[in-house]
Parts: sequence; C-alpha cells; structure tokens
Amino acid sequence: MKTHYEVLGVSPRADLDTIKRAFRLAAKAHHPDLRGGADAASEHQLKMIIVAYNVLRDPGLRAEYDADLAAERDRVRRERWDAILQFTAATAVLSAILIGLEILLLPSAGDWMSRQATRSIVTPSPQARSAPQRKVAGETIPAPAVQDATGAVLPVPPPAMEAPAPQAAEPVVPAEPMTAASLVKRAMDRSRQGDVEGAVADLDEAIRLAPRNADLYRYRARDLVRMGRFDRALGDYERAIRLDPNNPMLFHDRGLAFQRKGDLDEALVDLDHAVRMGFNDAATYSDRGAVWLEKGRYDRALADFNQALKLDPESAVAAARRDEAVALKRDQQLAGDNSSPPAAAETTGTVPADVKPRRSGR
Repeated sequence: MKTHYEVLGVSPRADLDTIKRAFRLAAKAHHPDLRGGADAASEHQLKMIIVAYNVLRDPGLRAEYDADLAAERDRVRRERWDAILQFTAATAVLSAILIGLEILLLPSAGDWMSRQATRSIVTPSPQARSAPQRKVAGETIPAPAVQDATGAVLPVPPPAMEAPAPQAAEPVVPAEPMTAASLVKRAMDRSRQGDVEGAVADLDEAIRLAPRNADLYRYRARDLVRMGRFDRALGDYERAIRLDPNNPMLFHDRGLAFQRKGDLDEALVDLDHAVRMGFNDAATYSDRGAVWLEKGRYDRALADFNQALKLDPESAVAAARRDEAVALKRDQQLAGDNSSPPAAAETTGTVPADVKPRRSGR
C-alpha cells in the first residue's frame, strides 16, 4: 500500500509549499471534470490524494503519521530479522543432529579399522608363528621362541590393547527466541501469581515486538493501575484507543483507572462513552453506578444497578452495590440531606431512548 508521500509524489522531507503544489498537480490529473468523465479508478485515486493532503498539511497529523510509518518500518524490519533468526536456529538444530549422528556412527567404524591395523602389525608370519602349547604330565610346555635367520631369539610381542570407544556427545539444541505471543502468555501467568512487575516487563518486550496491538497496551495498563502508576496506565489506554477507537472495553477500563485515581468526573465521561457503544453490557452499567455511588448520587446509581440486574439478574456485584445504594439513600433521607444537586444538572449517565438494551452475551 502506498504511503501519503508516495500518493502525492513527494519526499518525506518535503516542506508545506512543495506538498501543496504536488496536491494541486495530482488533483488536476485525476479530477473527473478535467479528465472528461468520471471512472472508479480516478475517483479512488482522487480520494487517496485528498486524504494524503489533509494529513500532510497538518503538522500534528503529519508528525503522528510519520511516527506510525517509522513504527511500521521497525515492525517489518523486526519480522525479517525474526525470520532470519528462526532459519538460523533451525539450521543450527539440524547441524547439531547431524554432528550427533556422526559422533554416534563413526566410532564403531574407527574401532574396526584400528583392530584391523593392529592385527596386521602384531600377527607374526606363518614361518615365525610359535607352535601351540602342549600339556605333558599335567604341565604346560610353552611354545618355542621365535628365531630370526641368524638364530637369534626374538621376543613375542604382547597382544595389543584395544582403546575404548569414545562416548557420543549430546547434541546442543539452541533456545527458541521469545515471541510476542509467548511473552503475553508469560505476563498473564505472572499477573495471576501476583508478580505484577514481571508481567509489566514482559509486556514491555511484547509491545516492542508488536507496537500496533491495542490489546497489549490494555493488558499493561491494567497491571500499571494495580501498581498505582495511573499516569502511565492512562497513557497506555490513550494509545490503545487511538489504535482501536471502536472498542468500548477500552473506554470502560480507562474509566475504572480514572476512578482509582480519584478523577470521578473523567471516569463518568469514559463510562458513559462505553455505555453508548455497548448498551447490553451489564458490567459497564454496574461500574458506572459505582462511580455515581461514590459521588453520592444514589438515584443515578440505583438506576444503573437496576439496569445491570435487568441485563444480568445473576450479577452478585450489582446486587450488593444496589443494596448499599438503598441503605445510603435511606440514611440520607432520614438525615434530611438535600444538598445534592438536581438530576437535571447532570450531563453524564444518560442512555439514548431510541436504543433498547440487549441481553449480554458475556
């Protein structure tokens, strides 16, 4: 797929005036009025030219786009190196197996050859071979000594000792490189076991390998909230929402992070957004009701808890929160506390009337 710079035919280092000139030339070349008629290919190309120009003429959008291009190039480069490393590892494993087979098979052949060589050296000729020993009256008579041509006695060499066969070495199998999926799995295990710092470290490495995966930022943000590092967690949620803006659970989780930090109004904004994106999620209504409960708005909290129980009648969390809201509201009424602002002043927590909640699949 072409980049915005390639669509306009300019360099990534081009200034704004160059980009404007390139846009005008490209738009004239593909404009249907100037081409004598419209066709699908020209319309598509013109749309791409307009999108590219709108991004590159804005300094903020252009900086963000350049950062995304750099991250994509790094990802492609890492994938290529991963493929090279995997091929190298597979070659090393195959080489180790072949070396192990060679070590296992060659000693027997070498041992046989050494025995043949030893036999040819120490075995005397038929003329010099000593006669076999004979037993006379229970005594063993040794064979006569071997003599040479002059009559000198030659010592009979002792039988050669065979060297022990060398032991086969164990093949060395190189360790497999860690992938983003294996790092995430280990991070999840560490998080369940309470090792939050180890889980964050694994997710840091996984994000380095796959920087465009929104779920990785969400997982790391959850562990950062558990550690009380709210600012970094909110930064991760912001990055995840930019990568996956249509995921209501990202707004839901960021709202809970704002609640833990104490920013209840910010929490309500995100939870309202999550409710509007998914009206059939009982947990989102229950969590938004908990924020209303913390703000002392018991009527709004009860409305959310009742909606959560309507979607999921077996939700023990929503039932317990509703009981707490009922008790606190009763205490407020007995104390005559009417200091809370009217419901009409609230700007959050509304549900559009034209959409009916559906049964949650979770």
